[in-house]
Amino acid sequence: MADENSQPIEEVEKKKDLAFLLESSYPLLKEFRDKCAGTFKHSQSVAGMVEAICTELGLDATFMKVAAMYHDIGKIVNPKYFTENQIEDENPHEKLDPRISFQIISRHPADTALILLNDGNFPVDLITIAVQHHGTSVVQFFYDKYKALAETEAAEDYFRYKGQRPKCIESMILMLSDSIQARSRSEVQANKFDPANVINQTIDSLSADGQLDDVVMRLGDLQTIKVVLAKELEGMFQKRVDYSKAAEEGEKLKDVEDN
Repeated sequence: MADENSQPIEEVEKKKDLAFLLESSYPLLKEFRDKCAGTFKHSQSVAGMVEAICTELGLDATFMKVAAMYHDIGKIVNPKYFTENQIEDENPHEKLDPRISFQIISRHPADTALILLNDGNFPVDLITIAVQHHGTSVVQFFYDKYKALAETEAAEDYFRYKGQRPKCIESMILMLSDSIQARSRSEVQANKFDPANVINQTIDSLSADGQLDDVVMRLGDLQTIKVVLAKELEGMFQKRVDYSKAAEEGEKLKDVEDN
């Protein structure tokens, strides 16, 4: 009799086979690189962070590296509307109502799901994890822009992604890595980068907004995630990190249960 915790052979083999989706010659990955160079580089960085965390926690690193590499593939629909793909003095949002900008930006998780489903080689559970990377968070830039321009009070819920909050530790790892990498890049450009603060503030902000409420994990895993993220940011941006500062106060993350 098979162990009740064991996976079907077909599922295990399918996960092992996913490595081919990371080969540079894979058509969808090549299209991604050609159409969205900035987003592609961001995804590479996120994939490296996710792989390091999953390896440390004993999760399926290849499966999650694929999810991370393709989590933003939906941006190939409108690449120039995302800052990482824009050249200097080229921002189409400057002439748009922030509500229209929000609609363009917030559709990319749904576009990701459609593209990966149509490809046919991506497991549904992987797609589900990939499209939860923004949860139901607010697209803050365009919400703030609308508030500054509107004569009436803005409705925050209008500017929220219409997806699902992370439902498992894998989805949370992708959300944290994505948010922290993007925020780090912005702060480096603004010459105010503090890796430990980026890690702690990002986690605290997502937690306060309820984005991590559905994730059950051990507090020890959260500490490990923080330390690995700190090391990854040090290598990525050549900035020495105080690992103890990055790992502190993990117990404050609400709705995380110690198993």
